[in-house]
Amino acid sequence: MKAKQGASTVDHSDLVELVADDLTQIVSRMLVEMGSEDGERFAKTALIKFAKQALSGAPQIGGMNISTFTSRERHALARASAIVLATLQADTSRPQ
Repeated sequence: MKAKQGASTVDHSDLVELVADDLTQIVSRMLVEMGSEDGERFAKTALIKFAKQALSGAPQIGGMNISTFTSRERHALARASAIVLATLQADTSRPQ
């Protein structure tokens, strides 16, 4: 299934990848700006909130208008958030 995004179409897995990449960059900035412990805690909370809002039908997440997103697109957003959250958890639980 293709998701319409502007003038182009993006399939489900591409949407997940694009959003996960964006979220990864945001989380990386949080970790740098806030320090690893505070940044990690804040990022985890934000990623969970992001996924919950996407799945709850919220018309907007932060500054992103998702009011026209389909259920499949919303699930892609939540999946991307879960991927980044799992990666963050794996990275922080790894011995250094």
